[in-house]
Amino acid sequence: MISPKLLRFAAVVFVLGVVAAHWRPDTGFTSLIRFGHEFDGRRLPQIETRPLAVVPGAGYDGQYYAQLAVQPDVTDPDLQRALDVTAYRARRILLPLVAHAAGFGRARATLEIYALLNTVCWLALAWCWWRWLPDHGARGTAAWLASLLSLGALDSVRFSLSDLPMMLALALGVRALERGRGKLAAAAFLAAGFVRETAVLALQPFGAGGTPRERRAAWLRAALCTAPVALWCAFLAWRVPGPSLGVGGNFDWPGVAFARQLLRCGSELGHGNFDSRYLFGLIGAVGMAYQSVYLLRRWRAPDPWLRLGVPFAVLFWFLGDYVWLGYWAVARATLPMLFVFNRAILAERRISVHLVAGNLFVLHSVYRFLPF
Repeated sequence: MISPKLLRFAAVVFVLGVVAAHWRPDTGFTSLIRFGHEFDGRRLPQIETRPLAVVPGAGYDGQYYAQLAVQPDVTDPDLQRALDVTAYRARRILLPLVAHAAGFGRARATLEIYALLNTVCWLALAWCWWRWLPDHGARGTAAWLASLLSLGALDSVRFSLSDLPMMLALALGVRALERGRGKLAAAAFLAAGFVRETAVLALQPFGAGGTPRERRAAWLRAALCTAPVALWCAFLAWRVPGPSLGVGGNFDWPGVAFARQLLRCGSELGHGNFDSRYLFGLIGAVGMAYQSVYLLRRWRAPDPWLRLGVPFAVLFWFLGDYVWLGYWAVARATLPMLFVFNRAILAERRISVHLVAGNLFVLHSVYRFLPF
């Protein structure tokens, strides 16, 4: 039997090895950003003439945040031309600012740092999550692997997105609450909101436990955490031309887009199309629904970790067709739900049933992460 410690070490080596495989002498790690050929001529002048790893088509969202890191002035005309929806992308300003500061504003260095920020966050979360799990044996290792090798976590690294860094900030916030460090928790939750605005959903842990007076103070602290994020979003809506709400179709009536996903995948599979988009699209949809129902049945629990996961378990049912176009986007948007689910099932006697039912699509996440 392979030792749990060796499995964890192998997972770290695997992730670092795949990230290292993306490096090229001319383009560095920019293949992790996923610049698209469709935006040739629209990118920032600071990077347009530099060697970049560019893929056919539109590319992916990381290219917008990377350019925001190179030029964080949201009023800059070149930046507004380079981004698809400037106000929407600029809400997630913290990671670009970190990369800009660490790269001292130099375009090449900033791009390289931004491309690797998710890898740094993955390593930090891998270390923290193992220390904070209540089981450090084989069961805990299984839950750790299912979380850190999940589709949402690895896709965030693979495309240089904001989902995994948000999860790290939220986890740090909940841990600080567990240790009674309310101000530190508030700072972590505030940071999470500037990494990705959906983090403001995760305020429930502040109200867990304590006397009524302590809970009121905690909720006030939570409200103050959201105020700067709200003000930043309001500033962007006022100051930056164009739409500020993002892409239409992100939300729908509860369960409607989920049902359409099941029908779409079922229809394709029924016609013999076993492409991973449909095979694992069905498996993943059912698995995430399982995670959601598991957490929603425990929504009254005072445990701050469970209270972190419940809002994202609710969000899962409201996500729209645009997100479900690739079920991996749903996996990223609800990443805290998965982490909390895998932590919660450690208390179950039949953990293997829950582990398989909620995480079977981890096979697809590992496959997608491979560098080919």
